[in-house]
Amino acid sequence: MIVKEVRKLKKKYQVTFTNGYKLIIDEDTLVQFRLRPGLEIESLEDIEKSIEKHKLFLKALRFASYGKSENQVIQYLNEQGMQNTYDTIMKLRKFRAIDDYRMIRNLQNKGYSYLKLEERLKYYQFDQKDIDQALLNYNEKIPLYKEFKVGLKKYAKETDYKKRQQKLYRYLISKGFSEDNVMSVMGLY
Repeated sequence: MIVKEVRKLKKKYQVTFTNGYKLIIDEDTLVQFRLRPGLEIESLEDIEKSIEKHKLFLKALRFASYGKSENQVIQYLNEQGMQNTYDTIMKLRKFRAIDDYRMIRNLQNKGYSYLKLEERLKYYQFDQKDIDQALLNYNEKIPLYKEFKVGLKKYAKETDYKKRQQKLYRYLISKGFSEDNVMSVMGLY
């Protein structure tokens, strides 16, 4: 087949062949295969594979934009039918669409308790060594103090001191903080 015409559409290109077959491709594929009028092509299989790969990349980019980890994106690509995900993952890293370390730091800064943070890290399917490292460096006291201040404001109207302490204690425990840390912050030791 010989390329008869290459016409630019809004975001893509329409390539027309001499036998009347039309193919809509993206600019990367156009440049990769150097498609221009008069060029003879033996087979369209490589071009169609490249188009499918680009479509899957765009799907993965859209999926990763919702705050997904690398393992979640790999699993998503496998579900979509892509066998070799390495190139796509490297491209997503290059575009900074996925960055596990940045995501772990963001989760650490959310103010979760130790148990809640561990649960969130497992939800995002991070590697176990990354989870262990994040939990090793995590100081639960800082978010505990913040929640303690919120709890004090929340139960400030309670006039009875013992009831306020009980409610505050239950509030902090319900947020997932450890009993020892809650007692030390509240001064119950």
